[in-house]
Amino acid sequence: MLEEPLTPIRIGVVMAGLFYASYKDWVSREVDDWVWVICGAAGAILTGLDMASWWSLDRLIQVLISIALSAGLAFAFYFFGFYGGADAKAIAIISIGLPIYSPPFKMHPFTGLASLSNGLLFSLLILPIFLAWNLIALARGEGIFEGFEHEKRMRKLAAMLFGIRSRNARRRRFWFPLETERDGRRYFNFNVLGLELEEIQRDDCWITPGLPLLISITAGFIFYVLVGDVLALILQLIL
Repeated sequence: MLEEPLTPIRIGVVMAGLFYASYKDWVSREVDDWVWVICGAAGAILTGLDMASWWSLDRLIQVLISIALSAGLAFAFYFFGFYGGADAKAIAIISIGLPIYSPPFKMHPFTGLASLSNGLLFSLLILPIFLAWNLIALARGEGIFEGFEHEKRMRKLAAMLFGIRSRNARRRRFWFPLETERDGRRYFNFNVLGLELEEIQRDDCWITPGLPLLISITAGFIFYVLVGDVLALILQLIL
């Protein structure tokens, strides 16, 4: 539901910035700061104009809470190493360009916070895909756990959720090892949240992709604008 005169333009500005940043993140894993500066400045101006034409103290308080809460949480996640700086900047840009919004399904009107939660949930869709991939490999008789017989079943299951075994691992761009070697034995390594990930040292290796979360955040923003908060939708379907 569009509540303010410039809301469609504000959505367009945020989406343009997110689409371009997602493309850059996909091809190079780097996003120039000028993208965030231009998008943030345009979003701030448009939000200010909308506030001036649709003024109320309650709305101003909601906008300030949204920006502070969404951007603060986004940069806290970055500080603790859960994702990169571009992801935090994307949430900040969303919260500045469209701080509050009322889609059909929502738990709150804070767009940045909802886009973040939607994006994180969308990024989890890769887990069942990997699981299905590895189950098919096992059904075909592929020895995906060869050399890892000593690992516990739960750790093997975790590996099946977070990655795949590749025979040409070093040729894969933006993939990282899901294993390490100690005392001549190979072990799964699930320390995949660190920003400084190791390079792949062998072709036959368990690997996990460095998926650009920015794409999931962009999808989360679009979904929130069109439908709403994924968590609210799930609760609605359950209840």
